[in-house]
Amino acid sequence: MPYHRTGCTPVKRAHIQAKTVRTTAVSRLRDLQPGASICLIILFLFASPALIAQQSSEQAASEPGFVTLEEVDDAPQLFIPPDPTRPYLDAIDQIEEERGPYVDTLSDLYLGLGEAYLNEGDYESARDAYHRGVMVVRVNSGPNSPEQTNLLYLIANIEMILDEPGQADKIMENIEFINTQYFGEASAELIPVYERIYHWYATTKPLDPEESKMSDYRRIIELTESMVEVNEAVHGPGSLETGLAYRRNAEANFQSLRFTMAEEDWIQPRILVGSDTPYQSTLGYADQSPRDTYGDGKKAFESYIAILEANPEVTPLEHAEALADLADWSLHFEKYRTARKLYEQAYQVLASSQELGPDIQEYLAQPRPMDFAEIEPLPLDGAPLDPDQKRLDVSMTVTRAGDVRYVEILNPPEDLSAAQISKLKREMQDIPFRPGLKEGKAVTTEGFIWQHVFRADVEADSGTEEITS
Repeated sequence: MPYHRTGCTPVKRAHIQAKTVRTTAVSRLRDLQPGASICLIILFLFASPALIAQQSSEQAASEPGFVTLEEVDDAPQLFIPPDPTRPYLDAIDQIEEERGPYVDTLSDLYLGLGEAYLNEGDYESARDAYHRGVMVVRVNSGPNSPEQTNLLYLIANIEMILDEPGQADKIMENIEFINTQYFGEASAELIPVYERIYHWYATTKPLDPEESKMSDYRRIIELTESMVEVNEAVHGPGSLETGLAYRRNAEANFQSLRFTMAEEDWIQPRILVGSDTPYQSTLGYADQSPRDTYGDGKKAFESYIAILEANPEVTPLEHAEALADLADWSLHFEKYRTARKLYEQAYQVLASSQELGPDIQEYLAQPRPMDFAEIEPLPLDGAPLDPDQKRLDVSMTVTRAGDVRYVEILNPPEDLSAAQISKLKREMQDIPFRPGLKEGKAVTTEGFIWQHVFRADVEADSGTEEITS
């Protein structure tokens, strides 16, 4: 039945014609003999504008009143681009019809289909396509085949986009299980597997006291424990690779304690860390006490330091820095005696070194933010935009316990209000600092000048513009 002008706009007619011609052409291609090239389908679909015009002309000659594309004003602008998923869907349909639903080549087509859906912003359909690709791999290569790993990572990324972090965790646990079953728990092949999982968590789902749950911290602790075990089996208990795994495990335990401290900020850290009662909160549950978590972290960090001490490739500066880092953690948890002892050891390592020169003792003389502080530019609403004014000289007193006191902004920009300056001072006082050392002893440093960075959040016509240095 012809499409009449009445009740149908030119744009709609062009769309209907394009869809009709494409459907007819695809049907004809599917009628080809089995084994016809899938590329023929894909090439036709992307080359179809000319064929649509030809088909519409032929239809106009045989059907009175039919409107061709040439009759529509600005026809090139009205052309509806092809659906990017159509080539993959048609190719998949043909292969399944000719060879079955689990042919190994289908996994690549599902990968491409998922990418096409992603480009369209259809995350649920992309996830379904990747899941089908996983099923094809499992049927052809086995349920624990590592070939499915890349598809599983894509699924995990989509779960994060869809705000389903719990589902993403299950996918990551599945990746670990699959590779462990395939390679064996002590295989060298597991090392890059664990490194990739660790990197995924660090970049895609980083620990954040405001967003994470206790279960997130426990997940990283368990992951780093597995990394220690496989590195010990492959590289040996005294290798630097094993030492790095120990350090990661130590910091995972310590970060979980920081999370506990942030939630229970009314309890003194030394009392909280010394508690033998399993910690429980509305954000998650830990299956061991803060005291045990601190003990596990300290033991792992000491194992890391012992490996450094025994390895001739490690420089005295690297050794001393590791000792000072553990001292920082101890000071943060108000383990003052342990911190003093470690700071003194770090100082002695540098002082006794013949290769570093006499000035190296000044390395620990000045306070500095602790490495785990993860300092970010401080946000200030309406702060000045002059790039030269993004860095501020801040005068402060850093006590021997690492506390920041008496903060003053030196020569603040005139555009900074009193409220903004007060906010900067409060933010600076929350940053944990390593105290300065004098002859290995932690001392209070007055009038210490620290250059800090702030970020300006400026109201613009288009919304809020964030300027980051």
